[in-house]
Amino acid sequence: MKKLIVRSVGIVALLSYILGCTDPSHIQTAEAKAASTQTPKPVAKADNINALIPAGWHILEPVLGEKAIAKGDLNKDGISDLAAVIEKDMVMDEASPRSLLIAFGSKNNTYTLSIIAKNVILRSDEGGIWGDPFDSLTINRGSVLVSDYGGSNWRWYNKYRFRYQNQDWFLIGATSGSYFTGATTMDQADEDDINFLTGRFIERRTDEQGRTTTRKGTQSKKELIRLKEFNPENLQ
Repeated sequence: MKKLIVRSVGIVALLSYILGCTDPSHIQTAEAKAASTQTPKPVAKADNINALIPAGWHILEPVLGEKAIAKGDLNKDGISDLAAVIEKDMVMDEASPRSLLIAFGSKNNTYTLSIIAKNVILRSDEGGIWGDPFDSLTINRGSVLVSDYGGSNWRWYNKYRFRYQNQDWFLIGATSGSYFTGATTMDQADEDDINFLTGRFIERRTDEQGRTTTRKGTQSKKELIRLKEFNPENLQ
């Protein structure tokens, strides 16, 4: 009988311990922990571009008072859309990441977020001695054109063209070049330009005597790169 009583008391104590440990009031679920660390997502539709920007980010102002925003029709519906460069709020001791935001306009003066793409816009410390490499953001011929520029005595530049088609964004053209400022100008830069839609390319080279030659051709077309997967390092 004594053994039975001892065993029963032990079982009750074990159950009390288990129930005490699983009291919902003392446990933070995995879902709650994850939610507490997530960055708030931007709204999908708004009447103000600022409402489309994720919390903790802002529109880049390459020149004080002039925001990096471009407007134009990007989805061929006759309504003005917009593209903007957004930058994460100041981070201690490092340059803030940047992204390309694109939103479609509607007849009721609202905007619907289309994409926020990483890896397109260089950070402020990636331009070398030249400084911030961001050059321009424009909407040209129904596509988004992003340009950067940097270097020191040797300068380099890139231009990337993105277009909306087949319900997605794709890289359809790229231009890259470099030149030595002590002997040449940008007009004489070694430059490669390619149209990914047609495969046509233009290659320009300048020799040490300042003579410039140009070669044109067509390369085999490849599957277009999606903007959400774009990385300039993969184009080298």
